[in-house]
Amino acid sequence: MAVTLKVYVNEDDALLFWSIPAPIAGCRGFAIERRLTAASGESKQGYLSNRIGFEHEDAPAEKAQGQPAVTQPSTQWPFQAFSWTDHEADTGDTVAYRVVPVIRNAQGQLETAEAEASAWSEAKTLGNVEHGAYQGFFNRGFVISQFVSRYLQEHNMTLEQFKQTISDEHDQTIRGFLAGDLKRALLKELQTARDEGTEVYISMFELGDEEILEAVCALGGKAHLVLANGAVSTKTGEHVDVARTRDENAAARSTLLASSVNVGKDSRFIAPGALGHNKFMIRMDKTGQPAAVWTGSTNWASTGLCTQVNNGLLITDPDVAQVYLDQWKRLYEAGSDFPDSLLEANSQPKHVGIDAPGNVRSTIWFTRTKKGADLEALTAAVQGAKSGILFLMFMPGLKGVLSLVSQRAAEPGMYVRGVVSELPSGYADQSKANVNLISGQKTSSTTFDIIEPEGIKHSMAHFAAEVTHNQFLSQIGHAIIHSKVLVIDPFSDDPTVITGSHNFSGTASSKNDENFIIVKGDKKLAEAYAVNINGVYEHYRWRAFLGTTDNPFNGLQDSDAWQAPKLASDETELRFWGV
Repeated sequence: MAVTLKVYVNEDDALLFWSIPAPIAGCRGFAIERRLTAASGESKQGYLSNRIGFEHEDAPAEKAQGQPAVTQPSTQWPFQAFSWTDHEADTGDTVAYRVVPVIRNAQGQLETAEAEASAWSEAKTLGNVEHGAYQGFFNRGFVISQFVSRYLQEHNMTLEQFKQTISDEHDQTIRGFLAGDLKRALLKELQTARDEGTEVYISMFELGDEEILEAVCALGGKAHLVLANGAVSTKTGEHVDVARTRDENAAARSTLLASSVNVGKDSRFIAPGALGHNKFMIRMDKTGQPAAVWTGSTNWASTGLCTQVNNGLLITDPDVAQVYLDQWKRLYEAGSDFPDSLLEANSQPKHVGIDAPGNVRSTIWFTRTKKGADLEALTAAVQGAKSGILFLMFMPGLKGVLSLVSQRAAEPGMYVRGVVSELPSGYADQSKANVNLISGQKTSSTTFDIIEPEGIKHSMAHFAAEVTHNQFLSQIGHAIIHSKVLVIDPFSDDPTVITGSHNFSGTASSKNDENFIIVKGDKKLAEAYAVNINGVYEHYRWRAFLGTTDNPFNGLQDSDAWQAPKLASDETELRFWGV
């Protein structure tokens, strides 16, 4: 068999990587065949479809407005790549795949080269490890996408109307799809507390989503919140103390107080000048002891759930939950101040578990800290990478770990992939982009490829026009990628996953209330986050190069010449992913 195949999954996607030892004569790409058994027990088998046809090929007639995109089975429109993410598989589905070369024969017909096909992959079920202490959840916050563009067309909807739709807690179509398992898992935690009659302790930057707010209010006096005043800024000539009396969470705070929720009227009003930027919740058990903690990057707002790329991490470890509960109490006692005792406590790492390779253990950091102690821990993690670094960042700033990551990308054999939503001032020509793709495999140099997260402005090659960058910023919000995740050596014996509210920046370290957790040794968690990051990277990578002067694209090449340069450029990538 010529094709070697590996499949990785998280709770929502299956990621395939494959390779061949040498170019295959006549190969026009690869077909992907899938066996899928749904959680309901229904089984089906067939080839995945592709939206991209051959260059200069007459396209099938476009379907009516609002209908699915024009596609063909990958036996007819094969994938000219060595990786693919199956977004159609869903939580609870069990999947297996095989990859088959597609050959143009002497008669000019396409046929599958069965003798060169991969073996069927091991069947894998999408979802988190049952009873796993660390479980990652992800949304589908891609407004710049074909799915959303076609949804807007079908419903004759403006972006402003779209934003209202995702705020409607009763709309479980587009809202439910975009928020995905992340929202469902968060609501499940709140419902568990309600069912068991237990307490929750929440430290939150932004709380505005009606469905989440309703779930918190349903807990009444058993819910305790340190709720910040948002991202308030001073007006012209205004003293900072006056500005700090304003509250961007005023509406939610009023609703919470009316429901007897324990939330201070002005308990963590530290903006402007700093942000109470945490997004964590501790759920207690029936004996009054901490049972679980929810953390990650997601603000409890409709935009955080639906329009930004975000993650949530559920940790069902009482020792870890106790660490977060202790921090909640410090913040509660601090009110709107930042006493020395809080700074001292934050500047010490909180270790849980036995620190030895092969063990699952974690280290928790809170900020602000003294002398950047938290940044030193992040730096040490990046410096310790041996094979690869995957990441998503929002606003990493000049004094964070971004520069070190880019330095490591230049090292031979080091695999670095990630997306940055906004480059720091002075770091690069910002007129080019607000989303940055990093590729360690550029043949000219190992530098940042800076692109704007621009949608496809005009219909082309069976693709609908998409939401543009400027439309997103003006009508949706300022964050396209909001996750803050580092995954280091995910397929080693001792991988590392880092996530939380911390933007990996100097500001997050020296000014704000933030948190991040470093989880080591959890291979399943590292795989889940690696799949998520790769999906985000590929989403924007494709748009970065499509239709540019240097990388013209008119469809699939109708020759076998695409293989050799692709194999050469992807060598480190294919090695990293195990094929």
